[in-house]
Amino acid sequence: MIDFEAVPGGSESLPSYVTSLNERQREAALSTEGPWIILAGAGSGKTKMLTSRIGYLIDRRGVPAYQILAMTFTNKAAGEMRERVQKILHASGNSLYGIPEIGTFHSICIRLLRRELVHTPFTQPFVVYDDSDQLSLIKGVFSKLNIDEKSINQKSVQGAINRAKCDAIEPEDLDPSPHSYFDKQVKRVYEQYQKDLFANNALDFGEIICLTYRLLRDRPDLRERYQRRFRYIHVDEYQDTNRAQYLLLSMLAGVTSGGHTNVCVVGDEDQSIYKWRGADIRNILDFERDFPGARVIKLEQNYRSTRTIVHAASQVIKNNTQRKDKTLWTSNVDGCRIVRLQVPDERMEAEACVAEIKRLAANDGRSFGDFAIFYRTNAQSRQFEDVLRREKIPYQIVGGLRFYDRKEIKDILSYFKAVLNPSDSVGFKRIINVPARGIGKSTLERLDQVYAESGGAESYWAVLQRAATDPSLTSSGASKKIAAFVKLMQRLMDERPNLLLSELYHLILDETAYVRVLKEEGTDESLARIENLEEFDTLLREFEEDSLKGMVYGYEGEALTIHKADLLPLFVEQSSLASDVDPSDAYATSVKMMTLHSSKGLEFPVVFVAGMEEGLFPSVKAWEETPDEDIEEERRLCYVGMTRAREVLYLMNAIVRRLWGNMNYNDPSRFFDEMPEDLIEMRDYSERSMPQKSWSDSSFSSSKKTSDQDELVGRKIFHPEYGPGTIIAFEGSSEVDRKVTVEFQGRDRRKFLYRYVSSYLG
Repeated sequence: MIDFEAVPGGSESLPSYVTSLNERQREAALSTEGPWIILAGAGSGKTKMLTSRIGYLIDRRGVPAYQILAMTFTNKAAGEMRERVQKILHASGNSLYGIPEIGTFHSICIRLLRRELVHTPFTQPFVVYDDSDQLSLIKGVFSKLNIDEKSINQKSVQGAINRAKCDAIEPEDLDPSPHSYFDKQVKRVYEQYQKDLFANNALDFGEIICLTYRLLRDRPDLRERYQRRFRYIHVDEYQDTNRAQYLLLSMLAGVTSGGHTNVCVVGDEDQSIYKWRGADIRNILDFERDFPGARVIKLEQNYRSTRTIVHAASQVIKNNTQRKDKTLWTSNVDGCRIVRLQVPDERMEAEACVAEIKRLAANDGRSFGDFAIFYRTNAQSRQFEDVLRREKIPYQIVGGLRFYDRKEIKDILSYFKAVLNPSDSVGFKRIINVPARGIGKSTLERLDQVYAESGGAESYWAVLQRAATDPSLTSSGASKKIAAFVKLMQRLMDERPNLLLSELYHLILDETAYVRVLKEEGTDESLARIENLEEFDTLLREFEEDSLKGMVYGYEGEALTIHKADLLPLFVEQSSLASDVDPSDAYATSVKMMTLHSSKGLEFPVVFVAGMEEGLFPSVKAWEETPDEDIEEERRLCYVGMTRAREVLYLMNAIVRRLWGNMNYNDPSRFFDEMPEDLIEMRDYSERSMPQKSWSDSSFSSSKKTSDQDELVGRKIFHPEYGPGTIIAFEGSSEVDRKVTVEFQGRDRRKFLYRYVSSYLG
């Protein structure tokens, strides 16, 4: 604990942004030297504490702004942190000293790599590939290596490569199982993919972190320079870091090389819900071991939710074993009890939810923007959307198709990337026939072949330039069409340095007739795309204004002037890293719908959590033997969902839910049993319009019964999630406990209760 009497001038001399903190927050803000882990429970004011700490370092400790680094996971969180620090420094008269380096892990690393471009594999500024760009490159690798795309799923390979990069594993370090065809092919593809990635002068998201880590690992001079520069390092949402990010942090802090280790990580292991995305909960659980001398501060006071919600959520999460010893509490009012709605089926679930929204809006004067509906899977949203549309209640799906993911926007961004980086084969392949120029599939395949035959010695752009003047590469007609495209792209490249971003955008639209083609289609979809392109124009102009009137800080905190030629690379970089849903004027007055994963970091006065049933939430299949750690992650997800609610919380479960076209009778979620009964108001509507349950509906019956081992072993099965497989073993004698082991593609073996999969037998 901080001895405030030891602070120069005593606690009375502390600035208001520090004195406004509670005792634990204040202790964390003033503890600036050495490694610290701040365990910040849900709604405990961690952002306020963290920004106050950064402000205090500059304002009262005299630390230059450029020596402070703060990393988080979303552009929104980074923007909020930056804005709060600016307000603190402005109020204290220190705004002229610049702003610390605050950003996402990826944006921080990109800036470092651009500064140190000469030490990277690149000879010119690189571009960042998103998931679709990455998949396009993988498809090209499949073709190059003559791998039949029907024999192995390309997206599965993409996922395996991304998981390897989350763990900072390079292609040569992959150790495939000798019995796994899939593993062997992943290694082959990963090796070639990495070569092609660098040949395209590009990075994917995982490589941004990995390349930065390797650069610091292999170059002691750079490592020491950045350790000297970033003397105070802060990491928000530390529970969400993966192995590669942990290694990067260790390098910057000098854990193994005698560095400063002035590291402050802030997080909550109870909110670690991104294991599927590579997050490693061990990073936060083992912090004290990994950073010798580390000290712990717990922020346990919740400022967001009622006492009832906080207590119920705390009782649920305490059942986890992978957690630190802390207890969330609040001085807020008790509030109303948590409402549990038990309904007959998913249709009634949506009806009951919307009826409550209408009642509270009418009786309590709430705006529709006060309500949020959470669900475990995106597929659950349809019923709610149907009812909300019918009742003419405005709603928005958070985490749906992002603005930058829409086809027309990705097309324009591919033009931008190709103009900026002629080595970008993925960008050129996307736009060479968009809008349609009559360059057919056979021509594209021939271009791919020529490009592959060059072995990386010739860029895709160079192949196009050659094909434009040499008809023998394709055909006379195709050569003329390619020549027109090359002429267009060359003009865009030549004009780019002299144009504002919005001017380049309109030149692309004019020269390609992109909007005209959409108008000629005349469909609702094409008109919606035109509206998106209009919004994109607004976005570009706002970006220009903000960039040209603002400042960017360089290596030692000096201000850099932004010129026209800088706008395109800056915008392409920003759009590649964009992770937030595009804003809307209607957002504040609409019911929000989202998955539980998307809800993290948000809060709403009234929250509905749908589908709280075994097999759905927790999303654990009854027929599988599930590791305890998977159950614990699901429980953390429940805790996150519950603690998003400020005032009113509804938890819903259906007796029957239709999945894969079947009627499923599910038990209520085990999480209900972990909540104190006196905090729950039960509303059971399950007898209303309840469908008749018959033996034939039950998952415990099957028209395909087998009595002995000989009939089961060798039988084919088609599982809706894992695909085709073969039963290779069985155990148990009764209908209740009989289990089968099924081997799927890639020697992936799974064990199921027979009664749940018998209907999948071929």
